[in-house]
Amino acid sequence: MHKRIYIAVIAFMFFIGILVLQLFFGKGNLFEQRNVAQKIAEYEFKVDSLKQIIHKDSIEIERLLNDSLYKEEILRTRYGMSREGEKVFQMVK
Repeated sequence: MHKRIYIAVIAFMFFIGILVLQLFFGKGNLFEQRNVAQKIAEYEFKVDSLKQIIHKDSIEIERLLNDSLYKEEILRTRYGMSREGEKVFQMVK
């Protein structure tokens, strides 16, 4: 009777040992899972920042398509354009 209990305990400990080895050294072990979780967090951060950029750009596109005063401001400030017959004075610091 004691022999069977010892064999069962040894088999159970062997099984637990194999599980522990798989947990630390097998495919998909804890270290790989931690690295994957870190990469997921990085990519989620990048996705969120890109969504913000896309949102800002879509607002800019809407303003350029619909707001003529905004278009005029952009043309005057970025590209130095003026209306016909208008004199432009550039202030130098």
